[in-house]
Amino acid sequence: MGGLPLAELLVFPFFLILVRVGAAMMVFPALSDPSINVRARLLLVVGISFILMPALQTYVPAMPARTGDMVLLVFSELVMGILLGLGARLMMVAMSLAGELIAFLAGFQSASLFDPQTATNTGAPAVFLTLCASVVLLGLNLHHQLILAIVESYTIFKPGVLPDVGDISAAYVEMLVIVTRLGVQLAAPIIVAGVLANALFGVLNRLVPQLQTFFVSVPVSITVSLLLLVAGLSSMLQLWATTTQSKLTLFQVESDQ
Repeated sequence: MGGLPLAELLVFPFFLILVRVGAAMMVFPALSDPSINVRARLLLVVGISFILMPALQTYVPAMPARTGDMVLLVFSELVMGILLGLGARLMMVAMSLAGELIAFLAGFQSASLFDPQTATNTGAPAVFLTLCASVVLLGLNLHHQLILAIVESYTIFKPGVLPDVGDISAAYVEMLVIVTRLGVQLAAPIIVAGVLANALFGVLNRLVPQLQTFFVSVPVSITVSLLLLVAGLSSMLQLWATTTQSKLTLFQVESDQ
């Protein structure tokens, strides 16, 4: 029994804070990259939780006496942390969508690379854009905003209290709309160039049937798409960063409605 007060005063509050912080870091882009050593990620989560513990310990309830109540409390903190980091993860999907659209229109369908964000093979432009977005995410210190969001979440959603399911569902749907629209906007110049190039080569094929249009159109489409991608990369990253900064979590989307 001598160890029970220590568990109630230090171990349990630290563990509960660790669950919310760890769940948010688990889905947050860049920080959850599989290429980062697991021990390094674990140490990062433990260190952040330890630093935040003095400020957040007052929000942690007393340790439940029953195991069922403990499991529900830990589960709610896990869900809360995932919701906090889910917004930025969905914003990375916008970059991936833009990259897949560019790959489809530029003829990069067969040029697939391993994407560390999703641990799957995807188009080369999508991998390039998601890696650039991860660098921008860390360069603008948006991960600091995630930590601030975690701290502020305790004043609104205390441990054991989850947002309304209807509100979260509406915010999630709104986030998907934003992600889809942003992905198309990022790839819009290359989409327009690809459609015009395909239409032009279609007319050329009708005028000169003997011309092997496919062997001519593919190099031209790749060259034009790469030039447009290089020319507009800074504007693409700026638009993505601005949108991500204002829609970092699902709760920001919900508050904007």
